[in-house]
Amino acid sequence: MARQNLVSAVLSDEVKADILSKLASVRKSLGFLLTLRPDQVQSLFKTGNGYTAFVDKAYNVVNDHPDILPRIFDAAELKRDCELSKDLVPILDQVNQLADSLRDTQMAVNSDAIAGALEVYQAVKLIKDRVQGLNVVAEEMGEFFKRSRKPAGAPARAS
Repeated sequence: MARQNLVSAVLSDEVKADILSKLASVRKSLGFLLTLRPDQVQSLFKTGNGYTAFVDKAYNVVNDHPDILPRIFDAAELKRDCELSKDLVPILDQVNQLADSLRDTQMAVNSDAIAGALEVYQAVKLIKDRVQGLNVVAEEMGEFFKRSRKPAGAPARAS
């Protein structure tokens, strides 16, 4: 069986600490970041791409015709929000690309690990009777592949 090896790398403690420190620094630089609860997310207006042009037009109106707005309207805050939204786009794009690459790499390295572990399990099963202690290891590893006795979709019994 050909050995799968999608990822072959080592992440040293120093490099990991450096990356985590830099991420903490980025988070600190973005001190205004929020963590919203699901109910908060649900209650928010969501602009998406469809409303970006609408927001841009409102921004232009605030800049071109500030006299039409009531004094109570905080035009400066709208401008800050619009500018921050635009400033966050390239950062968010880079972070999303990094997160996607991290997820893909994690998936690949986990796949490499399970492929290797399956090869180890096959070897353990082949020689379990010839090497002391491998019977126990083979049984323990085999537990991961045992299926539940209850067929899928069978109703649970009431007690």
